Amino acid sequence: MTTELITENAKAILLLCGHFGPADNARVKPLNIREYDEVFSWLISKGWEPADLLGEENQAALDEALVPIDNQRMKSLLGRGASMAIAVEKWINKGLWVLCRSDKDYPQRLKQHLKRNAPPILYGAGDQFLLSKGGLAVVGSRHIGQEAESFAREVGRAAAQSGMQLVSGAARGVDQTAMHGAFEEGGSVVGVMADSLLRAAVSGKYREGIRSGQLVLISPYNPEAGFNVGNAMGRNKYIYALADYAVVVNSDYQEGGTWAGAEEELRRDSGRPVFIRVGPDVPRGNTELLKMGGRPIPGSALRSNLRDFLMQNAVGKPLPEGREQDTTPIDVGSKNNSSSYQQDGKEAVASKTAVFEVPYCAPTTVLEAAKPFIQKALEKPKKLDDLAKSLKIRKPQMQDWVKELISAGLIEEKTIRRAKKLAWRQPGGELPFS
Repeated sequence: MTTELITENAKAILLLCGHFGPADNARVKPLNIREYDEVFSWLISKGWEPADLLGEENQAALDEALVPIDNQRMKSLLGRGASMAIAVEKWINKGLWVLCRSDKDYPQRLKQHLKRNAPPILYGAGDQFLLSKGGLAVVGSRHIGQEAESFAREVGRAAAQSGMQLVSGAARGVDQTAMHGAFEEGGSVVGVMADSLLRAAVSGKYREGIRSGQLVLISPYNPEAGFNVGNAMGRNKYIYALADYAVVVNSDYQEGGTWAGAEEELRRDSGRPVFIRVGPDVPRGNTELLKMGGRPIPGSALRSNLRDFLMQNAVGKPLPEGREQDTTPIDVGSKNNSSSYQQDGKEAVASKTAVFEVPYCAPTTVLEAAKPFIQKALEKPKKLDDLAKSLKIRKPQMQDWVKELISAGLIEEKTIRRAKKLAWRQPGGELPFS
């Protein structure tokens, strides 16, 4: 891949948002996600696409246009063609690829989950197909004790054994331990890096996984950037977006990237189900995340089919009595076994149909798992708000499910004492007209 193989739209986005080295950074500051989205909205209003900014005539018109970003800054960014070509050639020679939000191979999961906050540029090394598989996000602290380390390794192994891909941050501690566990069982891994992607892509630690197609490393940040606290905290939302479920192994209370990422996901409408490790040794952050809506995952869940456990407990079903207190130590040596966002206008490109190895993440599958609990909860008619609260499901998600179940003729709306309530339709009842 060279600059000749990058689409014109992608070149424009790279010029606007990419970093091409220390000297280049000193000249002009590339656009951040918010600024790029403002520019993109402006392009749509003019009937343009990003590639139209590469034309000299249109660049000259920037002086007369009401561009949301300073005209001179825009021109300076668009004039970095030589710097971009040198940087891209270097990255490609080291085995990296570049995807922009306009590319058909850009991960749709990022667009669907983050919408306009999906990163304009994604750098990576390894098989891009892995980005469409979903799986289990595993996050946690860099500094962990023996119990947390054992849990992290076993959750990685259990994910692979149950056919789930692992998604993590590739940082030391929980991330790398879980990744090693998945590798031990032959599982595939997505590593979302906050820094030093270029160095990691050529390191011996990851080379074999990338070569075999078992690992893909990605980053929304400059692949040559060093560690940055803001980037380390910001990348967590990308980890969640690329997964179907998440497990928090260890979290400090109200500080650090693990806490910030889990809190953000728990507050997000239609966020991923977030499971929290429980036990006597967990830090306060774990306990507080449970209070915010996290779901407990005991050590015993790792000794059965983990995917089944996550599916069954992702819809608000309480664990059997006593399970949340399960503190059985894990034998480390044991071998036992997403509303779619399509960007408006010409930047949107029809994505190729993703082929999932394990279709457990499909929304209909989650609804199928939820049906028995919804039916049980509606033994007596309930208002939508009360139904959502009883199952510990966010109201927007419950609204979507109820619409589907009404369309399928399984739920009906009744007016009881002037209040609209939902009831599970009895067998033999009349189906609504289409």
